[in-house]
Amino acid sequence: MAKEIKKGKLPFQIETWLDMILSKNKPVLLFFPSITLMKKSYPLFQAAYKDVESVYAEDPERKSKVEKLRQGKIQLLLTTTILERGVTFPNVQVGVIGAEEAVFSESALVQIAGRVGRKTEYPQGEIRFFHYGKSLAICRAISQINEMNRLAREAGLLR
Repeated sequence: MAKEIKKGKLPFQIETWLDMILSKNKPVLLFFPSITLMKKSYPLFQAAYKDVESVYAEDPERKSKVEKLRQGKIQLLLTTTILERGVTFPNVQVGVIGAEEAVFSESALVQIAGRVGRKTEYPQGEIRFFHYGKSLAICRAISQINEMNRLAREAGLLR
């Protein structure tokens, strides 16, 4: 996926997924493996979607951009791993671009997936890993997420 973005076009799989999610008026966090790739892709997303921002650790407008997503003023927030933990957005759906990249360790992918379903009024959601081949970290993260969901379901915490 990252390769197509570097060539200046949105990958079909990402665009299709975003169209489906955004048509339901659900907010989306889209994680990138690097600030460089995120900044390069921002104009592509901006051309395709009206309400989009990007954010990274050193962004002086970071807090206001995050708040825009929380308040529903934007639907799509491109981000680095800065938002992998410690933030909650109602009904957020999450995508990870270049999920096979080394920056996305098993624990990072599990933390990122943990942004979904954090509100009791929205206990379900979608996490999508976009990649060029599954890494060991992706496989282990998926196994861990499935196991945690199974245990939660058995405990009556999930429907």
